[in-house]
Amino acid sequence: MSENSLETNIVKLYIYSGTTSVGLVESISSLQWMPAWADVGEFKLVCAASAKNRRNLTEWVTLYNPDTPELSAVVVAVTLDTGSNTMTVRGKFSLLRFKQRVAKGTRNITDAAAGLLELCRTNLRGLPVTVPENAGFTAPCQETVEWKDCCSAIVQLAQAGGFGARVRFDKDTAAESLELLHGVDRSQQGSETYRGFFSTQMKNLSSPSLENDGSDYANVVLCGGEKPTEQDQWQQLFLEVGNTQATGADRHELWVDGSSVTHKHTVQLADGSTQEATYTEEEYKAALTNYAMAALLNHMGGRTLKATASDKPLSYGTDYALGDIVPLRIPEMDLVATARVSSVKLIYEKTGRTVEPVFDNITIGGDAT
Repeated sequence: MSENSLETNIVKLYIYSGTTSVGLVESISSLQWMPAWADVGEFKLVCAASAKNRRNLTEWVTLYNPDTPELSAVVVAVTLDTGSNTMTVRGKFSLLRFKQRVAKGTRNITDAAAGLLELCRTNLRGLPVTVPENAGFTAPCQETVEWKDCCSAIVQLAQAGGFGARVRFDKDTAAESLELLHGVDRSQQGSETYRGFFSTQMKNLSSPSLENDGSDYANVVLCGGEKPTEQDQWQQLFLEVGNTQATGADRHELWVDGSSVTHKHTVQLADGSTQEATYTEEEYKAALTNYAMAALLNHMGGRTLKATASDKPLSYGTDYALGDIVPLRIPEMDLVATARVSSVKLIYEKTGRTVEPVFDNITIGGDAT
């Protein structure tokens, strides 16, 4: 790379083809680098369509940004614009690798962490990502995973279990390994992990936008299961799950057709093979309940806070990171709360770097001093 092309770079972004480092992206004009905590995350890169970039920036190569150590992303699409002599490169973070494998059969999972690791281990089939034997923690849940790609299953189980997931990248060897993570609780003043708080008054938080969405809210699901044929000995099962004690205007019902949850199903054995099985009535009720609860979670409404954060005095990657619990003080919203950093957008332009965190799991209250 020439000295001039290095001068025009606004961020160092390393390219790996397989396990081989092939150098830096040349002449970057903008980069939106958006990792997520319990999701895949994505990026968008605009750079010069130089000969080296055209040669190296192809589908499925890996990109590494030192601002997010041990985290890499995978290129999935490249657009060449000959008029402006630029390339637009898009991709997702390396958890996407698991989209290449399907989790065979049906699983009713009661520990999201253990179930996630077992599911990935059983379905690796040569995928070059190391999966640990255990998570080191438990995450009770009631989830059913049925014939979906492993990446989608990871997101489902991580969100159900309340932990983060990533594919850890070793910049020296390009080795990749699956990791399940807990964020650091930085909300308690006086604790070793406390680094301060985000506030518009402190001028380290600006342009806050708080969304409360109840347009599709439900708190009770009515769900009907598989209909029997003349040969079946069981009756169609109907369930009500959620806040079933709610009455009057406080009760918001949702109908869910659970007929796709069938008594006969496919299970995957420890050696990766599959076999047909039939639920007992108790097992079927559990599977249908999991299906109904998953539908309910998509209709619970929620509160999401987006804002732009200054890199001082709290610096991303040093004072807080993805998954951390941090204090928030926004007098304009009468908001004193703690929240989890669920995703972050790092924006690199010629004017510099900006950080836009997204907060969820907002808990009202906390030390307002």
